[in-house]
Amino acid sequence: MDENIGVISSMIVQARPEHLDVIATQLEAFPGIEITARDVSGKIIVVLEAKNDRQLADTMKEIGDLSGVLGVNLVYHHNENAN
Repeated sequence: MDENIGVISSMIVQARPEHLDVIATQLEAFPGIEITARDVSGKIIVVLEAKNDRQLADTMKEIGDLSGVLGVNLVYHHNENAN
């Protein structure tokens, strides 16, 4: 694991099914994102490694702003830097 990573999270991105391939390609361009599954109904499961909670929140907002994205729901959140 990259020692600069402090946050590991997973989320479900709900996209319009007709935009699924385009959105998946856009998501793969984000740093720290890995698509682990997707469904023809428009659901995309994403794992994100970020430096901190702010970067996580900013990335989620950017994903939500993509054309064809209907919603972004955080499923799992783990902070490696928690004391």
